[in-house]
Amino acid sequence: MPLHYLIAPLNQVQVMQKTFSESTEIAVYFHHTSLFLIGAVALAAAGHIVVHALSYLFDIANTPFVGVFKFFSMGQEANFPTYISALNLLLAAGLCLLVSRHDVPQKKRMSRYWVGLSVGLLLMSIDEAAQIHEGIIGVLLENYLGRGTGVLYYRWYLAYIPLVIVIGCSYLPFLKRLPLRYSSRLCLAGLVFLGGAIGVEMLESVLVYAGINTAISILFEETFEMLGIVIFIDTVLLYLSELDFRIKLNFSNKKYG
Repeated sequence: MPLHYLIAPLNQVQVMQKTFSESTEIAVYFHHTSLFLIGAVALAAAGHIVVHALSYLFDIANTPFVGVFKFFSMGQEANFPTYISALNLLLAAGLCLLVSRHDVPQKKRMSRYWVGLSVGLLLMSIDEAAQIHEGIIGVLLENYLGRGTGVLYYRWYLAYIPLVIVIGCSYLPFLKRLPLRYSSRLCLAGLVFLGGAIGVEMLESVLVYAGINTAISILFEETFEMLGIVIFIDTVLLYLSELDFRIKLNFSNKKYG
């Protein structure tokens, strides 16, 4: 048999092995990622402003464009702003899980805090998409306690405020162990998020009880929530970049064992 018939298959095998052994590296620049996420928040806010401005010009609810209004209005559910919020919370949860996997055994206690953040953010993502706090918790409290008045018109945050205080106190050791440049940014993220989720929500309760249009308050509420999560994501990405964190995915059809 001619020698070239033996060499050709051997070369093909070597090329295939070299191809399968190569890996693809994707660099994630936290500044670029944060700018992209801020752009998504700005787009959601701009959409809300535009559709509500149009609603003042004509009765959009009785036109074929009512679907566009519901798609961009932050006061509606299961739409573009909800999608952005839920995805950002899910991304934040995944990043916290990555940090927890990176910590060395000497920092095992810190790892537990990161896992706790990951689980909490995942639940918040589910809550944002499924509207648990308003659709379930709020309805239950309203049925048992009745509809409130003034700042307590919405009942759901009566159950969430004590939970926030307990979790915040339990995470004080975690914040003390982090370098100040991280802990301060995480605190800022929490304040911005809670300022929208609870602070502006209380103001909105007063407005709804008084029969005043809440389009502007909803804009600030939802925008603050989304910006708080973006600040959080930016901080965790900065933390991962300074750790020189790298992740490797190995796709295999081999079974365990």
